[in-house]
Amino acid sequence: MTEKKTIHELIETVEAEMRELEYSEKTLESYKAVWWSFEEFAESKNIKLYTTEAGLEFLEHECKFVSKYPIKYTKEQKVRAINRIDEYFKYQIISTKRSHRKIYTFPAQFNEQVHSYIVHRRAEGLSKSRIQTINGYMERFTNYLDDIGLEKISELDVPHIRGFLELSNQYTAATVRATFTCLRGFLSFIHKQGYLDKDLSFTVPSIRFVKERTIPSVYSKDEVERILSCIDRCSVKGKRDYAMLSLAARLGLRSSDICSLTFGSLNWEKNIIEIFQEKTERSLQLPLLNEVGDAIIDYLKFRPKASTNYVFLRVENPPDRLHNHSLYEIVNKYMRRAGVKIPPGKKHGPHALRHSLSSLMLEKRVPLPVISDILSHTSTETTKVYLKIDLSHLRECALDVPEVGNSKVGV
Repeated sequence: MTEKKTIHELIETVEAEMRELEYSEKTLESYKAVWWSFEEFAESKNIKLYTTEAGLEFLEHECKFVSKYPIKYTKEQKVRAINRIDEYFKYQIISTKRSHRKIYTFPAQFNEQVHSYIVHRRAEGLSKSRIQTINGYMERFTNYLDDIGLEKISELDVPHIRGFLELSNQYTAATVRATFTCLRGFLSFIHKQGYLDKDLSFTVPSIRFVKERTIPSVYSKDEVERILSCIDRCSVKGKRDYAMLSLAARLGLRSSDICSLTFGSLNWEKNIIEIFQEKTERSLQLPLLNEVGDAIIDYLKFRPKASTNYVFLRVENPPDRLHNHSLYEIVNKYMRRAGVKIPPGKKHGPHALRHSLSSLMLEKRVPLPVISDILSHTSTETTKVYLKIDLSHLRECALDVPEVGNSKVGV
């Protein structure tokens, strides 16, 4: 008989298994948004243990009201997310990732030119995913030419290009920019190869697109303290977890730098941490705060014996170093244990603790250059994104709205 688990326990297990199978963060985020809704639904129905029937009841309820969700959460995604946990519930396995690369086709009259262009781009060393993207843009363009009745690539002219450009306005700015870039490259190529007498690449405008930085996911000082305080520091694992989360919450270290921390990085005499950051490939020095230093020492007294120079190790045998995805699971676990609300789409890993420290420093009016140095941002422009979440200071800057009199304007 299948052992029953609480819905929350099952979801945590499935997420960990999918990370081991190296599912992408994007896929996991889409699944977790559905799982979060499932947990809320089950709570409203007082359902604690997972059953297949509970999963089906949730899907039957949700798929009738898809319109209240963001467009990306389709019926198919909901079904896939529930199927994942049901699959593990029944068989204790997670299907491995499958590559579903679309096979792109082009109108016969343009196949030779497109194929030559793809071979050319592949020879330039482009990745498979990039080639796949170019195939998609070329399929869209050549199908348009076929639809308007163009029979040979040599007949291609400015009006055809303009018509396609106008049609492309229905897509996002990022897609339009990428489409235009690909089209310019193709038009230039077929001219150089003699397929087209004139170079029409100049007719495709160059679009400067600046991606808007997303607002970081942050938690309040009270929420961060609740997360840290709910860690059981009587066990070796708890001592380790508290030390790691303190490095993220008190010093803003990235998960990669925490997991790769070595004994050589801890300068006890000068009371500083000296690391070479994996992401920025830059050296960083930070003060070894008493609270953080005490937490690390408390862990080292009980740390499993191992020859490795890495500070933080797995509790289970063999006692090897921890990796980034493990720290993500650790933070996520304590956030839920602390009862911190995690809405769909809000990050809940070690980077969220880093963002929260940035927000707290900004609230305390720490200058941006100082915050930038502490977090080792490459420029203060990166740090400025936190201004979006400094709501308390925005309120201070708000102007009083003048009262409007009761006098009526004559008609």
